[in-house]
Amino acid sequence: MELRQLQIFYVAAQTLNFTKAGLKLGYAQSNITGQVRQLEEELKVKLFDRIGRRIQLTSDGKKLLNHAKCILDLYERAKEDFLPQGIGGVLNIGAAETVCVYRLPQILTEYRKLYPQVEIRVQTESCEHFFELIKANTIDIALVLTDKIKSTEMVVQTLHDEAMTVVASPLHPLAHKKNIKPHDFTDECLIITLPGCGYRPMVLSLFKENHVKPGALMELSSIGAIRQCTICGLGAAMLPKIAVQDDLERGKLVELDWTGPKIDVKTQLIYHHEKWLTPAMRAFLELCGSMKQ
Repeated sequence: MELRQLQIFYVAAQTLNFTKAGLKLGYAQSNITGQVRQLEEELKVKLFDRIGRRIQLTSDGKKLLNHAKCILDLYERAKEDFLPQGIGGVLNIGAAETVCVYRLPQILTEYRKLYPQVEIRVQTESCEHFFELIKANTIDIALVLTDKIKSTEMVVQTLHDEAMTVVASPLHPLAHKKNIKPHDFTDECLIITLPGCGYRPMVLSLFKENHVKPGALMELSSIGAIRQCTICGLGAAMLPKIAVQDDLERGKLVELDWTGPKIDVKTQLIYHHEKWLTPAMRAFLELCGSMKQ
């Protein structure tokens, strides 16, 4: 059993797709298939069930996956111990779109000054998906925008308390109304993020708890699209203030006189409690801790 075979098996087990595993590792699909077959022959077990074009881990495959993770973690630790002075390696970060656009650049600017040798990879996803990616060891750290995280598997560090605001076009019917509460949305369109967004459930719960159903929902996948549709007067939106600050200053949007319940949203950093912290991760965590508000 070679280390390279375990690396190939590990990526194949994560992607459950030999073609994707090959692209990620820079190998031909035939190479991935061949190395997995050699492992199966050596261990005398079946690691994957092949059903049509889909593959799934067998029980023996899941068992080997646990061993492979431990072995590859030890391998990375050994490499780190003998690297030249200075922090290097790869840091895989997941970030909610709003955090990626409005919070992460400031952190990464400082991080790059201090640790220029670290290769940084950032991907955006829905907040709920980050838990799966962390458990699969696809990303090291995630920056999410949500309320209190109750998962016992995650280490959680709050970086910012985010103010939420209700905004609309200056020409919207609610733009100049005073003392706006949830029931004022009974006949109005609420523009909102898609399921998976960290604060979407809180926004919807706010209306449900007040026995209010907005006149219509317009669901969009990105904050940028929500901002533009709100600017065009298609509805009102409840968003993190950092995402619309520039639009408010330019007069493209106005803050409504919202006197309804407030939503407690935070930018939070999470990682798995069993994750081995590489020097690159430790440096990122320390920097985030020093920059949090």
